[in-house]
Amino acid sequence: MSSLIHEITAVTKLPFVADAYLYQNAQTIVVILKLEIRESLPLNRSMLTFQADSFTVDAVLQAYEQEVVVFLAEASRNAELLLAKSARNKLTHLAPLCLN
Repeated sequence: MSSLIHEITAVTKLPFVADAYLYQNAQTIVVILKLEIRESLPLNRSMLTFQADSFTVDAVLQAYEQEVVVFLAEASRNAELLLAKSARNKLTHLAPLCLN
C-alpha cells in the first residue's frame, strides 16, 4: 500500500492535478484536475479515475493526454472551423458591396 501512497503523492505534484485520493475501499483512485482546467471541460472529463492496481504517474499522464488534451484540441479545432465558416459567410455577403 505504501507504494500506492507514493504514487498518489507524486501525482498530486503534477501541474494539472488539484487532488488525488483513494475511493471505494481503496480499489479506485480519483484524480481531480485543477479548477482552471475543469472550467473548460464537461463534467465527465473534469476528473480521472483509475483502478488501484494499475495506478501510476505515467498512467495519469497518458489518461490526461487522451482524455483532456485531445478533447481540448478537438474543441479548439471545431471552434476555429465554425469561426472560419462564419467569417466566410459574412465576407460572401459583403463581396457584392465591395465590387460596386
